[in-house]
Formats: sequence, C-alpha cells, structure tokens
Amino acid sequence: SAAVRSDGLDALQAAIRKLEEGHPDEALTSVTSLLAVDSEWIAARQLLAEIHYRCGEWKQAQQAIDWLIYHGVESPRLAKMAGGVALASHDLPLALANLDYAVHVSPDTPGAQTLWGLSLLRGRRLEAAEEALSDALAITPADSRALDGLAAIQLLRSDFAGAADWALQALEHDMGLYSAHYHLGVALCHLERPEAARQALEVCLRLNPRRAAPCFWLIRLAKGPLKNEQLATEYQGRASQMIRERRSVRVRPEGDTSTRS
Repeated sequence: SAAVRSDGLDALQAAIRKLEEGHPDEALTSVTSLLAVDSEWIAARQLLAEIHYRCGEWKQAQQAIDWLIYHGVESPRLAKMAGGVALASHDLPLALANLDYAVHVSPDTPGAQTLWGLSLLRGRRLEAAEEALSDALAITPADSRALDGLAAIQLLRSDFAGAADWALQALEHDMGLYSAHYHLGVALCHLERPEAARQALEVCLRLNPRRAAPCFWLIRLAKGPLKNEQLATEYQGRASQMIRERRSVRVRPEGDTSTRS
C-alpha cells in the first residue's frame, strides 16, 4: 500500500546505498524484507533485479526482470539488464535486441554501451563493436570491460601489440578482470614473450579456474618456447579435467542439483 511504501522509503534508500557501497548481501536482506510486506512494490522489485544482476546471479536476475516486464515496466535500464543476462547466457539475438533498445533510447544508461559493444563483438561485427566501445569510454574512461573489449578486437585483427596495450589499460583499472589477463597472455604469445605470456595466462586461470582456453595456450607455450614437458603435462591434465566436468554437467539428469553450473 501507499502508506507501507511511504514508511519503507528510508529502508529502500538505505538498501540502495548498501548496494552502491559494495554490500549486496545486506541490500538483498533489506529489499527482501520490504517485499515480504509489499510484494507489488515496483521500485523494490527493480532494486532486487539490480542486486542479482550485479552479483552475476543470472537466473534470479531474469526472474526479477520477468516479473517487472509482466507488470508493465519498461525502461532502458531494465533492457540493459535483460541484455546483459542474455549475453551471459549466450543468447546473442536476445542480447542484441535488448541492448539496441537501451542504447538508442538512452545512450548514457550506465554500462549499456559497453554491453552493446561486447554483444556486437560476440557477433564478429568488429567495426560496430569498436565504435560502441569507444562511445562507452567517452562516457566512462575507466571502463575496464570496454578497454578489454578493444583488446579482443585487436587480437581478432592480429594487431598483437595493440591488443596488449588495450589489455594493460584494462588491468590498470581492474586487476581482477580475468579476460584482460587472457587477452594480454595471448597477445604476448604472438609477440614472442613466452615468460610474460605464461604469467598472464596463469593469473587468468587463477581468477577463473573453470576456463579451459588458458590451459591450451599454456600447453602450447610449454611444448614450444618454454620447452617444459612437465608443465605441458600438468596443464593437459587440468584441461582434460575441465572438459570431463563440463560434459558431466551437460548430461546430468534433470532435477539433479548436486553440482552448480
């Protein structure tokens, strides 16, 4: 009711501040309490979607987004989140449709230009992706994902020095961005700097142990310029284990939730 929402506005604002301060769990606890009292409160539902989205909890974010769409909510910010979830779920057509709407209706929507550029990159539309990512950097010069996206574009163009430069710029702003370490490592492989490439790829693997691609590059380095068969065998074993685990997840019986994917 309106009276309940009026009383809860301070709590909602406090939850928003908690999220912005980097405390999503506390924000989630607060907004869940508000929705327990008034489940139809649109603003609280929007915050719920935002919390799950920022935490990379795609299933829960999609459920919150679906509720809002069903209740007639339409906005560039909601479209950006829907596009981001679709991109993370490898649904490129849906990602492009949502993000196209978000960037054309409100180009300054935080993060929308970056996601739009990354979606275009996923579709190998390199010139359009480069333009979108450049637009994102004009809005937020320290956007590490946009910088890393430009690194990926230069890799696809075989401009390995350019790729390394963009990846290093991304890492200046976010050392935890595993994809930037990966793009840097691949670029350094091509630039014939094997030890530096190994370090970048190993950092990528530490940040995202389930990613197989760094292992294959590390195997290539170990068998080639590093001349380290023991290292090659170690990473071959890790890559094989990852592939087995992925296959076991794909064939898991319906309803079996023993392993998170």
